[in-house]
Amino acid sequence: MEKTTVLFKKLRQVFRGKILANELLSEHTSFRIGGPADFYLYPKDLEDLIAVVDFCQREGIHRFVIGNGTNLLVNDSGYRGIVIDLSEAFVHINYKGNMVTVGSGVMMRDLLRYCTERGLSGLEPLVGIPGQVGGGIWLNAGAYGREIGDALRSIRLLDKFGTLEKLQREEINMGYRHVDLPHDVIIVEAQFFFSDGNPKEMELVQKSYLKKRKEKQPLSLPSAGSVFKRPPGDYAGRLIEEAGCKGLRIGDAMVSRKHANFIVNCHLASAQDVRRLIEEVKERVFRRFGVE
Repeated sequence: MEKTTVLFKKLRQVFRGKILANELLSEHTSFRIGGPADFYLYPKDLEDLIAVVDFCQREGIHRFVIGNGTNLLVNDSGYRGIVIDLSEAFVHINYKGNMVTVGSGVMMRDLLRYCTERGLSGLEPLVGIPGQVGGGIWLNAGAYGREIGDALRSIRLLDKFGTLEKLQREEINMGYRHVDLPHDVIIVEAQFFFSDGNPKEMELVQKSYLKKRKEKQPLSLPSAGSVFKRPPGDYAGRLIEEAGCKGLRIGDAMVSRKHANFIVNCHLASAQDVRRLIEEVKERVFRRFGVE
């Protein structure tokens, strides 16, 4: 406790934003799972973010940047270090012609709404993806044959020393749910280039994609979306279902009966429940099909 108090005082001297101590990460993840972080921070602006990155580097403290928490399974014991949330400061969007500049803390749905209103087309298949732009880029989020990297033109990064850098799309290796970037950089801003579109037609297309999601995905229970990556030439959901794993349950974690690639939190699932279930599914699929 004394160590935490000393650290808080040091942090308060360099950081102007909101600081939450022992904040439960279950409050910030779509799984509704996760123990407490030592500190949970909301930077006020870029200067504030640079200050906390420098503080962590100087003090030897682990840090983690959280997006909307929709693709995270956080340990039951929590996180020993500082979790940084960009959702209050990095939420700007502006455009010039077909180029849109957006802060990494902007929700994907807000970017899509902004683009739809202005007839800027290119990300419609990603409607319904619940994360933030920064997290979407980190995962190269995609749906229905389209990925966020297809429209990306550049990103601004903050490295572990607090130095800003801009990378063009051609300098970034992006693949299926993967971006080849150092793990300790922070995406603060991105630029996208879109095609001309008709707002009404774009809305209709998005409604059709949302309808598909509602029909196929278990959206009424806490989850982190699809858990397993698609193996080459096949679908994870098909393999899991064929291996007899639909409805398989460990504790309060269950393989969804609606979509086999979703693990849902039925009530009070722990991270350990989910991890054990993941391993069990992997083992059964491998036994049945020889696919990892």
